[in-house]
Amino acid sequence: MMANLYFDESIRDNGAFIIGAIVISEEDLSSRIRAEWESMGLNPNDDEYKSSAIKAKNEVSVKQREFISYLVHSSKLALAVLPNHDRRQLGNYCAALVLQLLDTNKLRNESHELYVDENVFIDKNIKTRLEDSKVNLYLNTDSKLEAGIQLADHASHALGGMLLEEMGIVKKQVRAGENSGYHPDEMLDLGFELWASLRYALIGNNQYIEGLSPPPDDPANPFFMVDGYGLYIAGSCSEELAAAAKKRFGINYLGCIH
Repeated sequence: MMANLYFDESIRDNGAFIIGAIVISEEDLSSRIRAEWESMGLNPNDDEYKSSAIKAKNEVSVKQREFISYLVHSSKLALAVLPNHDRRQLGNYCAALVLQLLDTNKLRNESHELYVDENVFIDKNIKTRLEDSKVNLYLNTDSKLEAGIQLADHASHALGGMLLEEMGIVKKQVRAGENSGYHPDEMLDLGFELWASLRYALIGNNQYIEGLSPPPDDPANPFFMVDGYGLYIAGSCSEELAAAAKKRFGINYLGCIH
């Protein structure tokens, strides 16, 4: 079945990296988001969710975030990591991630729709490769009109925060809250909370991982290899950035964390 792919990025100058996120769904999430904003009394042609917007004391923005988070968690998620000095190649790395998903059969060999946020460019020869792979490309897309991009904005922002924490650049704790599996007042690292909420969306391959996994034929194997499937690391990354990205995102654990 055809999938809708929505791409946006988070630029983290304090970590000297960029994370591009693709949110994938068989459903037209743009129409669903726009309808939700209308039900909240917003005009979807003017009002959109921005991860960078201040949420404190803004009840509408908080409700938007909750809805966006819900949709991301119920979709699939892939990411590309690159150094910020390589920003002009962002679109090409987005395309490389899509082609990687196709090559590893994490996207079916069918027609797909790829919506890319504004001011992201892809080389002509790489566009041709996408077209040959039956990916219909929509560049310079307005995230208000194609509102699924707002999901990728949220996802890339969260993933960027996780990588900053992995690199030791930021350190923030938040209350566990109700229905978290922990005492509501227990303080958790923000990166852990973000990972816990996104881990089921990340695309990977359930496989034997030496030193971590049960035997390869164990159906209870809780480990997914994300690197090389739903994680694309640009060759221009420094060794330190690539290592941090692999450590944070490369292997995903789907077992109990409580």
